[in-house]
Amino acid sequence: MKLYELVGRDPSHGFSPYVWRTRMALAHKGFEPEMVPLRFTEIAEKLAFAESRTVPVLEDGDKVVADSWHIACHLEDTYPDRPSLFGGAVGRVQARHFNMVSFHGLVVPLFRAIAGEIFEMLDEEDQAYFRESREKRLGKALEEMEHHRDENLDLFRANLWPYEQTLKEYDFFGGETPTYGDYILYGIFQWSRGTSRAQLVEQNSRLDDWRSRMDELFDGLGGRLQPRS
Repeated sequence: MKLYELVGRDPSHGFSPYVWRTRMALAHKGFEPEMVPLRFTEIAEKLAFAESRTVPVLEDGDKVVADSWHIACHLEDTYPDRPSLFGGAVGRVQARHFNMVSFHGLVVPLFRAIAGEIFEMLDEEDQAYFRESREKRLGKALEEMEHHRDENLDLFRANLWPYEQTLKEYDFFGGETPTYGDYILYGIFQWSRGTSRAQLVEQNSRLDDWRSRMDELFDGLGGRLQPRS
């Protein structure tokens, strides 16, 4: 298996939230893919075979699957004898809903808060691409977004409330064991850990405890990501 991921100047430092959720899903199923690092400006050419302009892309034998959600469904349907990512048909629908809710409530404000820090991690060519494409998306210059950083971080933290409350009753969003919903949220935290100096949750909060448990899964796969210094 090969999994294509996004990196900045350091090719060993992958930081895409969607790749991280996929790495955790693959580990959940018992797979260790070969990681293929790509910079922003390499993606269009090197993923042309997959007809994709985004990561992750998974090569699984002669099968090519783009998009983290489609990869998760591919893994679940192709390897039903391995641990389930969703825990059944209802769980799959709930994971899809979890994905949509977390995107609007968490990914969007967090991206607005940390876009400038992501920019700092890129080489010159990627910086030019990132600035043009992301400023168009944001409708503001990266420097202007910096003025709203605290505001967006506060919104992100406020939107964590239901996740914090759920973890007061359960160890994981899958109950006693993690499922794909856990990997969706964990990927967002890994994205920030790898790119930003922001502290997203209070120490010893339920989310902080959960994140520590997630760090330890699969022989510490996620915990090996070096925090942004």
